[in-house]
Amino acid sequence: MIAWWGWVLIWVGLVLILIVMLGVIAWVLFRKSMVLMKDLSDVVDKTSMLDVEAAELTKPQIAILTEMAEIRDRHEAQKRHRAELKLARHERRIARGKTITTRDASAMQWPQEWS
Repeated sequence: MIAWWGWVLIWVGLVLILIVMLGVIAWVLFRKSMVLMKDLSDVVDKTSMLDVEAAELTKPQIAILTEMAEIRDRHEAQKRHRAELKLARHERRIARGKTITTRDASAMQWPQEWS
């Protein structure tokens, strides 16, 4: 059987361990909250350059508010741009292929063993 002072020591030790553990958890949460506050201040600094005080939109930016013809025109412009890029890439590949295959063999310097 444990004496009464043994129980007191056990409970004091358990309470001290609990306090230390809660302190460590509180410190970790505090550090995480400080990092979060720093990140939030960075976001606020970056978004401060946006014009959010304007009373009305100068140009509809949401697709629901935009006219269907404008959306269609934007989509067609994107399709044309992609097609132009694809055609330019195709032409570059064809030109590269022609330079590779039209090499003049008579002007090449061949090794002596091949003669």
